[in-house]
Formats: sequence, C-alpha cells, structure tokens
Amino acid sequence: SWYLRYMEEAEHALWRSLGLRIAPESGDIGWPRVSVSCDFKAPLHFEDEFEVRVRVETVGRRSIRYGFTLARGHEILATGTMTSVCVTKVPGQPAKSR
Repeated sequence: SWYLRYMEEAEHALWRSLGLRIAPESGDIGWPRVSVSCDFKAPLHFEDEFEVRVRVETVGRRSIRYGFTLARGHEILATGTMTSVCVTKVPGQPAKSR
C-alpha cells in the first residue's frame, strides 16, 4: 500500500517542479483520484533507496492519467497508473466534474 503513497507524492513533486500546486489553498478546483492501479514486482526493504518515475500519459478535457515506475537501480519494483479528474469546489454543494 505504500507504493500508492509514493506514486501520489511523485505526482505532487511533478506539479511543484513546474511551479504549481495540485491543491491550491484558495483554489476553487480539486483533483481527486478516481482510478489507481499498481502492479507489484518486488518488495522494498528498510532503508532501501529507490526512485519513482512519473509521466503524464493522457490529458483529457477533465482528467489527467499518470504512469509510474518504482525502481531500485535497474530493478523494477512496481508499475502503476493514476487518473485524476478536475472538479469544482462550491461551498455547501458536492464537487462537480469540470
């Protein structure tokens, strides 16, 4: 389950590297995850160093799909995808897809 957290942190790091925030405090939109997959290949061990590679696979009108590779050196630990959708945040109402 930690692999999914690492994927999400890589998504945030990608946005920060572009000078953006995925969830601006004063923003009226959000990007909830609507689909996540992870194919486990090998375990991580305490104090292992590894990297998470993130790429934007698809940009739709209201969604972004990311691809992820978690690796320790040349060994692939996991691969996965995550899809987020853009929603509006209106006080007192459920979020609506944009």
